[in-house]
Amino acid sequence: MTSPPLAPTDGAPIVSSFDPRLESLRGLAALMVCVHHGMRVFADNASLVAMDALLFAFNSAAAVIFFFVLSGYLLGRALERDGAFVAYLVRRLFRLLPPFVVVVLFTFACERLFRIEPVPSGLMPGFQRMFWPQPTWDALWDNLLLRSATVNGPTWTLLVELLGALMLPFVVAAHVRIGPRWRWALFIATTTLLAISPYHTLLWFYFGYFLAKEVGVLLTEWRQLAAVTFVVGLIGLEMAGTNSEFYTIGIVIPSAIAAALMIGAVAASRELLQWTMVAPLRFLGRISYSLYLVHWPIFYVCALLAIICRPIVPTHTWGNLVVTVTSAIVAIGLAALSYRFVEAPSIRAGKSVSHVLARTWTRIGRPQAEAAEAAAGPGRSSEAFKGDIAKEIVAKIRKPIASCGRMGQQTETLGNQ
Repeated sequence: MTSPPLAPTDGAPIVSSFDPRLESLRGLAALMVCVHHGMRVFADNASLVAMDALLFAFNSAAAVIFFFVLSGYLLGRALERDGAFVAYLVRRLFRLLPPFVVVVLFTFACERLFRIEPVPSGLMPGFQRMFWPQPTWDALWDNLLLRSATVNGPTWTLLVELLGALMLPFVVAAHVRIGPRWRWALFIATTTLLAISPYHTLLWFYFGYFLAKEVGVLLTEWRQLAAVTFVVGLIGLEMAGTNSEFYTIGIVIPSAIAAALMIGAVAASRELLQWTMVAPLRFLGRISYSLYLVHWPIFYVCALLAIICRPIVPTHTWGNLVVTVTSAIVAIGLAALSYRFVEAPSIRAGKSVSHVLARTWTRIGRPQAEAAEAAAGPGRSSEAFKGDIAKEIVAKIRKPIASCGRMGQQTETLGNQ
């Protein structure tokens, strides 16, 4: 529980993972998801260049990928400062699950109480599939258990987020405990194993932890390239996000690289994206998780109101714009309330629980340490005492092995082990 920081073996300093610009970018990514969903309510046969450009710019898949890669970067930096696995896991669960449960229940109530039956005409097929028929109690239970996202569509990402958070402590510990020249070899080996596994989406987190950091280190010597690197990453991420199967390995790796380029560029240059330091964007970043979750039921209710008011707003394009603007404004207000009364208290509770567990672990471990010191005898540390015991065990193992002269190289190999 109170394990020391996982300091890199090459002595490289560990800097704070908090960067207000990254916080603001996270808020803008959440807003991109809100806008994208708002523009996908009413079907329109007319193809407008402006609308297509908006859908490309406000790409929800690209925003979600950025969330994952940024989580890998931030959580990896935090784990390097403090490698206490249980405390980290407790904080992460308290950070994610209470807002998730509250918003899923709120979404279920909205989708059960506010209905228009039968399905109105003129809606996007995707919008119809998401909200009709109305969710059942079994669907609610499945959503809360992360077996589906039928009630609140965006919550499919929570399972990926939890798996990524569970993987990161192990890869971080592996990277900081080996020499610098072997880290790239470990990166390639781990990337290969994840790529051929069913969990290749975890590469988003892994690239965020390792590659974004390496890009940042590289660009510190070439800061004039930071802006170009960020733009290249942004374009690559937007293009990858337009693919409907963005979760396939052929898209996961390029999109992870693109997002890592963006994050590394920001980390390397303090002058880049200074406009994101303004208070409104900082606030948007602070409530980004609540906004991401709560925008879904608000988007649904605003869409129903737009359907009812279709005689006032007759065109499909204007209807989508009305839903987008109204749902974004209301969702930001509700997300602020959710952050204050649900998310922030759950974060504080997670920190308190992790501190209690750490103190409990210290009380349990102290008598064991004192007993080891006493057994070691005066003037000798418990570590030296343990080392002597280990040497005795190894000697006892080697003796019978060495006596078997006919075993040749097998004996030598076992002795070395």
